[in-house]
Amino acid sequence: MRKATYYEFHTGKLTKPLTLAVVSDLHNEPYEDIFPLIDGADVLLVPGDISDRYRQQYDRGVAFLADAAKRMPTFYSLGNHEARQEKYHKLRQALNQTGAQILVNRHVRFGELVIGGWYDPTVVKEPERLSAMEREEGVKVLLCHKPEEYMKRMQKRHFDLVVAGHAHGGQIRFFGQGVLAPGQGLLPRYTKGLYGGKMIVSAGAGNPARMPRWGNPCEVLLIHLD
Repeated sequence: MRKATYYEFHTGKLTKPLTLAVVSDLHNEPYEDIFPLIDGADVLLVPGDISDRYRQQYDRGVAFLADAAKRMPTFYSLGNHEARQEKYHKLRQALNQTGAQILVNRHVRFGELVIGGWYDPTVVKEPERLSAMEREEGVKVLLCHKPEEYMKRMQKRHFDLVVAGHAHGGQIRFFGQGVLAPGQGLLPRYTKGLYGGKMIVSAGAGNPARMPRWGNPCEVLLIHLD
């Protein structure tokens, strides 16, 4: 069962508050119960892993983006499960037909927001690619699938809010500590919650691993941004 987790995030830059829904790490699972949880949100952010690379499936993930885009402005950035699909180019074609904004190492303006999606860690070797987003006026929101990559390579960049996933909340949680996360190993540091004052990590809406989640329900986020 999924739950909604709420955050308040203050920037002082918006003339009107917005509610951002975040759905990360769906992993091609059924999604119908998600929409009641995010009903009323102004924007949907999807920071990667709508697909399941272990089973090489992405049909429901693509359908989720298409259904979401009919309900609200939807912005998606790449996750490692998409990047490692055997038929990646076919998946990209399907993503481009969903009606969602597909942000692969680029950014777009949405009202007072500037929303960017970055996946490839080598992009930080090209400072101008990120600097162009930093120079924009407004609230700069970055979708970065892997929180450890952001903290390692990009945390000094001038973004207002970063949303991430990938860590699945640490899979099993004891007293607020995750046990295991991809890319971070045992006792991972960035699994769920607010880090560095501006990165919010989702525990994810799905579970692709054979290991069950314990003390760590699947979640979607609702961020009240002002």
